[in-house]
Amino acid sequence: MNGPSEFHVVGSLKTWTSPSGLHEITTPALLVSGRYDEATPLIVGEIHERIPGAQWVIFEESSHMPHVEEPEAFLDAVEAFLRTVD
Repeated sequence: MNGPSEFHVVGSLKTWTSPSGLHEITTPALLVSGRYDEATPLIVGEIHERIPGAQWVIFEESSHMPHVEEPEAFLDAVEAFLRTVD
């Protein structure tokens, strides 16, 4: 779907963008990303805006793996999110 690598996209995902159906998500959602993530705050922000009630945490010292790069902060964020979910 992607191609031989994330840097050489030739597959069916070549023209994919965030789906217009994100506004239909009714399940509580937590978006996590790193300040230095390949999924930049601009990209994740667009997704966040389209999912009603979604929570978003940006990890300031992380790239794409905040669960590894900032494990305590990541676990705190997940715990806080889970407290908001009934």
